[in-house]
Amino acid sequence: MVRSLDSVVKRERAEIGVLLTLTAPTRPMVTEAAAAGLHEMDGFAPVPRLQIVTIEEALLLHDRAVKLPARRDDAFKRAAREEAPARQGRLDL
Repeated sequence: MVRSLDSVVKRERAEIGVLLTLTAPTRPMVTEAAAAGLHEMDGFAPVPRLQIVTIEEALLLHDRAVKLPARRDDAFKRAAREEAPARQGRLDL
């Protein structure tokens, strides 16, 4: 299954793949996932490219079960700065 996930990740040009399983991964599964390497992003710690997460880990750790790069601040366009900050609080009533 890990080999299949690896081929899908490569075909879809995804950065990370996660295999959610009911049972603990076997040693060959862990070896195959480790052979896929790490996903590296500038400014963040590298994370495994293929990750195997059990249902138990997902329920206990919630969003921390899958290791992802930290959130980036440049994902959304920033609003333009107010040029005259003194005008901002004025109400014309």
